[in-house]
Amino acid sequence: MNKYLKQLLDALAKKNLELQGHITKSLDGGSTPDEETEASIQSVEKEIEAIEKNIERVKKQIEAAKHAEETGIEPNGENEGGAKDQGGKKEKSVITTESNLPKGIGFTQFVRAKMLACHVQKQGNLLTVVDAAKQLGFGQDTVQYIEKAVLGTTTDAGFAAPLVQQDTYKGDFLELLRNATIFDKLSGYRTVPFNVKINGQASGGTASWVGEGAKKPLTNPTFDSVEIKEHKLAAITVYTQELLRRSDPAVDQLVLNDLISASKELIDATFLGTQAQTDVTPAGILNGVVAVPSTGITAEAYETDLMTLITKFVEANLSTDNAYWLMSETRAMQLALLRDALGSTYFAGMSFAGAARSLLGIPVITSQAVSDRIELVKMNEILVAQDGGVEVAYSDQATLTDGVTTHNLWQENKFAIRVEKFITWAKRRPIAAAYIQYT
Repeated sequence: MNKYLKQLLDALAKKNLELQGHITKSLDGGSTPDEETEASIQSVEKEIEAIEKNIERVKKQIEAAKHAEETGIEPNGENEGGAKDQGGKKEKSVITTESNLPKGIGFTQFVRAKMLACHVQKQGNLLTVVDAAKQLGFGQDTVQYIEKAVLGTTTDAGFAAPLVQQDTYKGDFLELLRNATIFDKLSGYRTVPFNVKINGQASGGTASWVGEGAKKPLTNPTFDSVEIKEHKLAAITVYTQELLRRSDPAVDQLVLNDLISASKELIDATFLGTQAQTDVTPAGILNGVVAVPSTGITAEAYETDLMTLITKFVEANLSTDNAYWLMSETRAMQLALLRDALGSTYFAGMSFAGAARSLLGIPVITSQAVSDRIELVKMNEILVAQDGGVEVAYSDQATLTDGVTTHNLWQENKFAIRVEKFITWAKRRPIAAAYIQYT
């Protein structure tokens, strides 16, 4: 059995190396995995899952054999306790456990434990991240994750499987961030790497009828390019050390909500804006777009203005496939409450909450960040570059300025955490978005 266990562990290590190769291949190229790579990743993940299950089975068999050798009682023998069914066979009780932590809290607890460990170590005392987690009263899931994370690398068979949990915790954090923003509720955008230029045709060649002996016109097309820069967003939150030391679960949720909210607001405001691209900030999808002025808020006026936006797409030879309406929750409810002369809902698709809403057959995404506009965006005309991860840093030594307020972390017994993410986007064509402006 021990030999078989070693073979399984070796196989697990090889599969984790293979998985790491698939993931780093895309990251090195500056893009997320394509469909083929994603299929390979999922296939390897299934194989890893099967190997891990077999490893657990073999470990149980080894323990059972060891128990039988020490006590002289066979694992399925008559001397072993347990109930039997009517056929005389022993019934086995299977107990499974799983984490009760809400999504994202595991990642947050790891962050808090690391922050506390860093703080204590800077005071000249030794406190490991594991001990900090135990001191804060965190559960076994978080403690075990930290223990494995600080032991070695993901290529070592001794802790390759537990280290997968590190990605799970980070995935929880990212999932919550994406679900909270309007940007990541949109699908169908084109993935591209950072720092590239994509050439395109700005205008086509022209042809004319030519009279006898007349000059032929020049017919040269014109070309331009779309530049994808490298941008990053960052959020810094400051906490008192007294708050950090508390083991109240509400503190974990506070940390998580702060990180999510700060990043969510920045992504929404920038993506939905009208600003031009700079070396620091991506361009808003409404940059260079002329607003369609609202003709009113009656059902007929809404219908007229919405058709104006759709017509802009059609006139540019773009369909509304993979397009979305973006509007505030307030605007969506106003549309849902409109009634015709018979009392029936005028825009029937707006009566459903959340992702099920549709308007004139086009999906609707709501966010108060859209404010007093209705936007129509075609997502396959949006180019997106992102690294897919977050970088977390901590400090209790810096001096931070928040507007007119200055925080001297060391002097005021405070601790700061910084989250950074690399992400940017650009429109393939100027007509990728259009909007109605309401006053």
